[in-house]
Amino acid sequence: MAITLTNTDDNLINCIYRGGTQFGDQLEAFLKASDKDILPIDITKTMPTDTQWHDIAKQLNVSLKSFINTDKVKDFNEHTQYSEEGLVKILANNPNAFKGAVIMEGDRIAHITKYTDLLRFYDVDSAGLEKTLHTEKPIIKSKTGDDNYIN
Repeated sequence: MAITLTNTDDNLINCIYRGGTQFGDQLEAFLKASDKDILPIDITKTMPTDTQWHDIAKQLNVSLKSFINTDKVKDFNEHTQYSEEGLVKILANNPNAFKGAVIMEGDRIAHITKYTDLLRFYDVDSAGLEKTLHTEKPIIKSKTGDDNYIN
């Protein structure tokens, strides 16, 4: 499967993630709810090539180590200086150690590790609320005949 890293189509979302996790399920549900085409890449089924991993890290200006949950890699030594090539091999041999997801849409790319990172990537505020208690008073009275409020 080819992963397009130079995607200029704002209606296509490339998503590299690890399936079979709560985070992966939440991510997949969020992306399916969008009105865009999705190219989901579950690395437990399809692993990007070494070159693609290097390109992704370069675009994000990070080390491949930032993609790896080192606690899930047997015999990983935190004090060893692994080369980027060594890190990509560790990731390829330990797909369950992949941390978070990489989202690519148009010319934007992000490595997200929490669901809230995904909301920030899409510029969604908390629950889409327009009013906050510090900027406007909350509505506490019925605006229609069907609203019920406890007094």
